[in-house]
Order: sequence, then structure tokens, then C-alpha cells
Amino acid sequence: MLLSILAVLVALSPIVIIHEFGHYIACRLTGIRVNEFSFGFGKILWHKKIGDTDYQVRAIPFGGFVEPAGPMFHPQDAPEPPKPYEFAAKKWYAKFFMVVNGALFNYLLAGIIFGLLIYIQGRPITDTTQLPAVIETVAEGYPAAKIDLKPGDKITEINGTAVMNWKDVSDALATREGALHLNYERNGKNLSATILPQDFNEKEPKILGITVQMAFTPVSWWKAAGWGFYQCYYWTKFSLVSLGQSFARKKAPELAGPIGIVNVIHQAAHRGLLDFVFLIAMLSVAVGMFNLFPIPILDGGYAVVYLWEGLTHKLPTEKTLNIAVNCGLYLLILLVVYASYSDIKRIFFKPKAAIVETQEANPSQESTHVQD
Repeated sequence: MLLSILAVLVALSPIVIIHEFGHYIACRLTGIRVNEFSFGFGKILWHKKIGDTDYQVRAIPFGGFVEPAGPMFHPQDAPEPPKPYEFAAKKWYAKFFMVVNGALFNYLLAGIIFGLLIYIQGRPITDTTQLPAVIETVAEGYPAAKIDLKPGDKITEINGTAVMNWKDVSDALATREGALHLNYERNGKNLSATILPQDFNEKEPKILGITVQMAFTPVSWWKAAGWGFYQCYYWTKFSLVSLGQSFARKKAPELAGPIGIVNVIHQAAHRGLLDFVFLIAMLSVAVGMFNLFPIPILDGGYAVVYLWEGLTHKLPTEKTLNIAVNCGLYLLILLVVYASYSDIKRIFFKPKAAIVETQEANPSQESTHVQD
């Protein structure tokens, strides 16, 4: 339990800090005075004022904020114009830069983490002709589990034909007729097993129920950096396409709320350091992408307002802004409630038997599984 709590803090803290630091840097670059830069909410545990900014650490270590000088929107009927150092006094592009820079820094953090992982581990090999036929996982209820195949087993022969790589395994399963005779190595020993036709699932007669153990190839640091930032693009595109397909098919989108995020962090913390660090990068991408959605109350919603100001040379009326913010708040609450409901349904009421999902092979992924 303590490990899970610490994992949540360690995973979310850098994401929050870097997001707010992005806003802070944008304020400094555009001449906006920062009144407060706080990590966390609630009671102030520590603070130190340097110049015009009060730097704070608060009791609840989830979230944080940067408070620029002056209101976000200066009332049109105000008796005096905003002061030069206040947020509302700046040009539309400076305000736009300030509100989006938090999300951009989330992408920066993710790109650096992805790049470091690729440099340390190497780039995943996704060409199945180059992947050894070594098993990563075995799904319960499928033929591989019935003959007691184990992670780490290396398939060497199928129906009398030598297996040189993972493509040979896929091809043999695709053309399978009748029984399947396997030879494989385990801890230096040669073993064999036979899967009878009735052992296969009638609906999935070509599925053995195993995934490939990934292999990696070393890359230079500059190529690792490039692949790292490509992953930011890839996962953003993947998420948006999946969301669009859900709406196109009139299906409820798969969303993770607070419960789901804590559960994923808990699982990653128990899998190993690299998986945990990879998850931090994934969460940073998710936070950056979500904050750029054009929903009033989010950074993306404010960005739309300042783009409108740039196009029309005026801001929406105060009444319009208030209505938009309230609508955005209600929408955000509904999203959190729906995501939490989905989390509870998925985590606590999941089916007893499940197969490991297939992932499309992608040269930038930290891990790629091919289901056979």
C-alpha cells in the first residue's frame, strides 16, 4: 500500500511540476509578473518569496498552480487599463503562448524520457523476421497454456519445419491444419508437445495464445532523441484516432479517470523501474494532450479565446466567457464521473478470462507484442 502511494506521488509530481513550470517560463519570457508558483493545494507548508514571486509547497501534493498578476480577462468597463506587467495587458500571442506552454512542457518531459529509455534499452525490433521466437507471455485458457508453455521458452520447430524467427511461427499457425507439433527449448533442455485440433478455440482456430519477447537494437543518442519525440507524436495520434473511431462507431470511448490512473501506476510500480518511468512519459503525454482540448476551463479553451482575440481584435463579452467557463466545468465533471464509472467497471467487474491484446507494430514503441 505504501509503495503504491509513493508511486502515485513520484509519477504525478514531475508531470505537475513541469506543467506549471512551463506556464512560469512563458510568464517570464513575456514579461508577465508571477505572484505565486505553488506545488500542491491546501495549507502552505513552506514558502519563500524571491523578487515578486512567492514559491510555495502545499499540503496536498496533487496539482499545483501559477498565479500571474492581474485577471485572465480585463473587464471592458474597468476604470483603468491593466498594468504593463499584468497578464491582461499582453498581446494575444503572449497570452496564447502562456496558456499552451504548460502542455508543451509536458510533451518536452515525455520526449526526453522516451528518448532516454530508447537510448538505454535500444530501439525495439518490430520486423518479425528479425525477432527470435521467444515467448514473452502465455494467455490463460488458450492452447499454449494447456501444454504448459512458459515465458522464456524458445520455439525451434513446428510440424517438422525449423523455426528461425517469429514470422515462421505466425506463418505456421496461419497454415495450420490438424494437430500442431512443437519443439522448444527451456533452460537449455529440448522439449516437445502436441496440440490437438480440439484444443484450439473454434472462434480463434489460429490463435496459440502467446506473445513475442521483444528484442532491441542499440541506437545513437541523437537517434534516440528523435525516436523519443516521435513517440509523443505517435501516442497523441493513436489516442485521437481511437477517440475518433469510438465516436464514428457510436461507441463509448475508453477513458481512464483517477481510479484507473492510480491502478495503472500501482501495476507499473510492481513491474519494474523501466515500465514505471515509461508510464510517467505516457501520463505526461496524456496530460499535455488533454489540456490542449478546446474545453473552456482547460488551457486549450483559453487558447481558443486568445486566438479569437487575435483574429477579431477583441475578446468575447464577460457574460459569454462566464457561460463558457460554467459549461466547461460541468463537462469536466461529467467526464470525470464517466471515466470513474468506466474505471470501476473495468477494474472490479472485468471478465475472468482475457487474452493479451494485439498491438500494431510500431518502430517507436517501448514494447510491441504480436499475438499468435
